[in-house]
Amino acid sequence: MTTVVETLKTLNTQFDAAFNSKNTQAIAALYAESAIVLPAPAGQPVKGRQAIADFFGSLIQAGVIEHALTMKEAIVTDTLATQTGNWAGALVGEDGVKQQFGGNVQVVFQKQADGQWLAVTHIWN
Repeated sequence: MTTVVETLKTLNTQFDAAFNSKNTQAIAALYAESAIVLPAPAGQPVKGRQAIADFFGSLIQAGVIEHALTMKEAIVTDTLATQTGNWAGALVGEDGVKQQFGGNVQVVFQKQADGQWLAVTHIWN
């Protein structure tokens, strides 16, 4: 039987695979319909699946590559799970030089009526 922590790690892997393959609809499918993304630095909140797909599409369009999520801790209840960890990515500049960047991340997941865990809040810095 899969634990919730294993499920969250799988969701991270799915997110990274979707981002790195430029599949914004697969990214959006990992979020609840009314989920909210709070981008850094102090970006405008992004609410709803389609808006989230569009937002991550704009990052991909801007050239962000090699996205990676790493869970450090998780707190789990019957219906909510919060993960904290790190994210990383890269961007190739106009000069052809790859710049690595990253930071901290927190994602709150909620167990849906069908048993699926979906992100409801995602914030990073």
